[in-house]
Amino acid sequence: MPLTEKQSLTIIEEMINKARNQFSEDGFIYLLWGWVILFCSISHFVLDVIINFKQPWYVWAITWFVAIYMIFYMRRKESRQKVKTYTQDILKFVWLSFVIMMAITFFMLQRFVPEFWKYNYMFILLCYGMPTFLSGIILQFRPLIYGGILCWILAIFSGFVNFHYHPLFVAIAVIGAWIVPGYLLRARFKREMI
Repeated sequence: MPLTEKQSLTIIEEMINKARNQFSEDGFIYLLWGWVILFCSISHFVLDVIINFKQPWYVWAITWFVAIYMIFYMRRKESRQKVKTYTQDILKFVWLSFVIMMAITFFMLQRFVPEFWKYNYMFILLCYGMPTFLSGIILQFRPLIYGGILCWILAIFSGFVNFHYHPLFVAIAVIGAWIVPGYLLRARFKREMI
């Protein structure tokens, strides 16, 4: 059965969009998570070192609410898209790998490493580096590549600093790896939409 003119144009448009690897990253997710993690890490440091609160990690419960919001946000965003690019598919799996890697890392640390909390942030920084670096490669966006490298460098340096100061390393990491690139991605997205 031959295709109608409209069907042919739709297929051609989808193929062009997939082939040109359409840049559709607006930076929102990097900015949202960057600001949330920045708030949590600085709050953790203040509660721990300055106020001497016994459970400073409670502040991280905020991330669960943001994760729930993200699930709904991503579903809504995907349902509104006309064309899904290969880049979006790959990025989704890179970040899914990150979540799985974080879950396994925390399980293993808690199960097998005495005083595991002293190493949490060092491993968080290592984990943050991977999806950030790969996202930069996939999107061909150097600020994310540099952000991933920054995370790894900070992970190394955190091994030489008292663990009470590790949340500050995470704060620096998210500024360089997610917040600054997020604003640059937003600017790039707006330029391409003109």
